[in-house]
Amino acid sequence: MARKDISDLVVCQAYHNFKLTNERPLSYLQRVTGEPEKVCWRAMQRACNRDLVDYGVSLSVAWLTIKGREMVENAKEQG
Repeated sequence: MARKDISDLVVCQAYHNFKLTNERPLSYLQRVTGEPEKVCWRAMQRACNRDLVDYGVSLSVAWLTIKGREMVENAKEQG
């Protein structure tokens, strides 16, 4: 149970999924990784600090930055 167990790519995929399905990124991360809420929040905050996501009012409804979108697209291209 550590933040390092959730990659930035998985966090970006959670925000990408939010755009498509309206499933909140926190719920997605908990479901996909099996990690507790606190660990998932920390991973989301780390992605924000690394300029992969940006938000206005709340990190729970943030969006991908250009850098975050590129990460998701590169992962799709690689398989």
